[in-house]
Amino acid sequence: MSAVPSTWRIALSTTVELPARSPVAPRRSSLWLHVRSGAVSLGAGYEARRLEAGDAAYLHHAQLHPATTLEPSTLQLADLRHLGPEPPRDPLIVPGFDRRQAGVLGLLAQCPLDGSTTVERPDVARAYGELIGAAMLSEASIDAGQSRGREREADPVVARVVARMAAAPCRSWTLTDLAASAHVGTTALVDRFRRATGHSPMQYLRRLRMGWAMSELAGSDAPISAIAHDAGYGSAEAFVRAFRAHTGTTPGRWRQTSRGRTLIEANPIAATAETTAPSAMAAAGPW
Repeated sequence: MSAVPSTWRIALSTTVELPARSPVAPRRSSLWLHVRSGAVSLGAGYEARRLEAGDAAYLHHAQLHPATTLEPSTLQLADLRHLGPEPPRDPLIVPGFDRRQAGVLGLLAQCPLDGSTTVERPDVARAYGELIGAAMLSEASIDAGQSRGREREADPVVARVVARMAAAPCRSWTLTDLAASAHVGTTALVDRFRRATGHSPMQYLRRLRMGWAMSELAGSDAPISAIAHDAGYGSAEAFVRAFRAHTGTTPGRWRQTSRGRTLIEANPIAATAETTAPSAMAAAGPW
């Protein structure tokens, strides 16, 4: 199986305590933050968003979305950056991230990364970055799907086609098949689908197949090649590329993290005294 280039990279993580009305300044152009306690205002003016305890956000262009504490707050911060050609739209916000991805946050709290890790253990730093980035993209994708689900209910044609695809996502659907099942033309179906969901019918079908594959990876021991075949992909390599584009991580890593395995189990070097000890920067306070 061919290697897939890394999509996320992390250089530093730390926990800081800030008083009210304190700016959260990024070290570089991007920033990931998790509100452990307190509240943060993200953005400016009428577009500002309030982040409560438990929420997380990734800012690819952090300077365009200033963050300020609204009350005394404890924050987890990471120097995280998306390396792919199409970074997530700013800002990427996941409410209740602590409840939904407790394992990721527990790992960061127990094993903060200092600057030397990136140089001395680049594979560990990449793995941390992939884990956080994939978790953010996955949860944000679920939230977007639920929001668009409410929009689909207003279009009976789209709702009917979605129901058919969801009942058999791995069937060899064609656009013509889907349009015929709703008694409309292919052009009309694509137009209505884009207005209701933001995707074409075939793009939406791929998302359903990825959801099925993610469930299979988490709940079965089937080989990745078998899951790739059942999901309609001609090869494991093609499936890995599509899975990586959808989630930001590989099927194997998704299977590990979805079953509660941490990077300490997958990468024992991450649990050495050097990496588990609080970094000097974290101990010093705000970064």
